[in-house]
Amino acid sequence: MFSPSVLLACVESLVPRTSAELCVAFSGGLDSTVLLHALARALVDRPNYRIRAAHVDHQLQRDSAIWRQHCGSVALSLQLEFVPLVVKVAADPELSPEAAARDARYAALRQILKPNEVLLTAHHADDQLETMLLALMRGAGLRGLSGVPSVQIFGGGWLARPLLEFSRAELEEWARSEQLQWLDDPSNANTNFDRNFLRHRVLPALRERWPAAAHSATRSTAHLREAGRLLDVLAAADLESVAIGSCLSMTQLASLAPARRRNVLRHWIRQHGMRVPSTRKLATIERDLLIAREDRLPCVEWDDVEVRRHRGLLYCMRQRPAFEPADPLPWNVSQVLELPAQLGRLRAQRDAAGGLAVARVRGELQVHFRRGGEELQPAGDPHHRKLKKLLQDAGVLPWWRDRVPLIYSAEQLVAVGDLWIAEEFAARHGEDALRIVWEERPQLIAAESH
Repeated sequence: MFSPSVLLACVESLVPRTSAELCVAFSGGLDSTVLLHALARALVDRPNYRIRAAHVDHQLQRDSAIWRQHCGSVALSLQLEFVPLVVKVAADPELSPEAAARDARYAALRQILKPNEVLLTAHHADDQLETMLLALMRGAGLRGLSGVPSVQIFGGGWLARPLLEFSRAELEEWARSEQLQWLDDPSNANTNFDRNFLRHRVLPALRERWPAAAHSATRSTAHLREAGRLLDVLAAADLESVAIGSCLSMTQLASLAPARRRNVLRHWIRQHGMRVPSTRKLATIERDLLIAREDRLPCVEWDDVEVRRHRGLLYCMRQRPAFEPADPLPWNVSQVLELPAQLGRLRAQRDAAGGLAVARVRGELQVHFRRGGEELQPAGDPHHRKLKKLLQDAGVLPWWRDRVPLIYSAEQLVAVGDLWIAEEFAARHGEDALRIVWEERPQLIAAESH
């Protein structure tokens, strides 16, 4: 049965002992009203805890300002600090309205969270059941079906959900017994939204047949998360055998059973901070990247992610911005030059150890990008060589070769990024020299396959 003391026990089981700062995400609805009131009561005699309430106004309802005022009044009545946050929900064709609002809300809350502070949200067992059913309808895997975790790292602190063990009916019973007042968002009645459809059309029928459906779902999500952790352990062990640096060995990957191969692919993609693709897209990675001919350079894309293959290795990266080489970029070497398409920036600094001879540079430098046919005699090399061959021999990845900045002086190629300086422009002993620094350059060089 729900009570402030039971809630406090749940909070203390989730909150790291090093944290005594609590921030309740307070919408003014039933669930967060119960959370805020019950927590304030439970902590009356616990001066070691500090609690505040944060309200996010999405500006999506006509009365949202009134709701914000209501939440402020509740916090004031409980003698709690109140943090009002007003956000603008940007339309995104890739996101549902609910998802866009959620992203805006969490972004705002993340910004105001203090170091080691714990954000408490009022998700309960019925929310968990809804999340599980929505994931099921999307054909989600183990992680999706596992629902929302009870605690996770969030911003500089944590996000905890201490009400997951309680149903909405239990929370409402306590709220009515305490004669609490809360707000009802009219959009919650709109069954055009998937979650509302489940809430109003599907869950009542489930509860009629299985009254404990929400609590059963909570137990199931715990089992699924445990199974997920075991798969993560297996994936980490497999990754050790197939990883070469941040890449994957295609030969070793192909030796794994299909289910383990897909498991380690998902784990590897998550380790790069990317969203795991759909099952169909994962199958495309297996088909197109593991089977394609050696002379091909296949690429599988989703969201803003690319997985590419080169010389027996798989690379995972953010999708490169569109790039169309335009007119040469003038570069005054006394200033930093920002390169296009997020390629970083060029800076020249004096260096007695060598570099570009200042005396042989005529006027302002220019930065071009490859057009084909360029040649260079690198400093210390007795021969002129095709730039294409130089880049290949240096292991520069094919998809970056046309984005390496080429530095010219009076139509002569004097340097290639920070990779080479032309022999005739290289500073001799005692000459003033400029070392070219390519800051925040991409990961150009291929990993060494074993």
